[in-house]
Amino acid sequence: MNHTNRRASLGIVMIVIGILFLLDNFNIISFSVPRYLFTWQMILVVIGIFQFATGNQRGGVLLITLGVIFWIPDYFDVSFKDYWPVFLIALGLSFFFKSRTGKLHQTESDTIDHLAILGGTNQTVSSKNFAGGKITTIFGGVEVDLRQSSLAEGKAILDSFTTFGSVKLFVPNDWVINYEATTVFGGFKDKRIHKPTEYFGNVLTVKGIVLFGGIELIG
Repeated sequence: MNHTNRRASLGIVMIVIGILFLLDNFNIISFSVPRYLFTWQMILVVIGIFQFATGNQRGGVLLITLGVIFWIPDYFDVSFKDYWPVFLIALGLSFFFKSRTGKLHQTESDTIDHLAILGGTNQTVSSKNFAGGKITTIFGGVEVDLRQSSLAEGKAILDSFTTFGSVKLFVPNDWVINYEATTVFGGFKDKRIHKPTEYFGNVLTVKGIVLFGGIELIG
């Protein structure tokens, strides 16, 4: 499912829910939602399900697990010390999915796939046919230096899921950056001195979700 379809699907869900609440307010139908569905823990679970369904299995599993872990003490007589090992289980499950973790350095790969959880990674990419890739940060940070790269057919797509984390991209000054990520309580900054805006030459499109995090471009 591409980025446009994901946004359309999310929009449809929000419209349907809004209509149901509106009809309930006018006593046309009876519609109610349990209180536990409107908590920050449930937001993590919903985002995790959304990420898992759209191909980001690692981030999805971890967000769902974290949401459930922090949700349990509110409704059951248990303490965090009783089930903290679930964190280890969630981390172990993430290793079953394709991942590249730890410190990364020079590579000529045409794609990248970063996962940073409670830590950071950095990499210099020197591919002459760079096609994009994925970056997932959860309470972590990723730095990718693309200044030695050339884009495949002059364009590439980078899909980033950033929550309570940061992504720094070092890109050539002549690249056009098409930012299409959905940002919620986050930010995007292009700190390059020269920022081309016309869509010709090299175009890097940044998609995904930025939740309580940020993406920075540095020349």
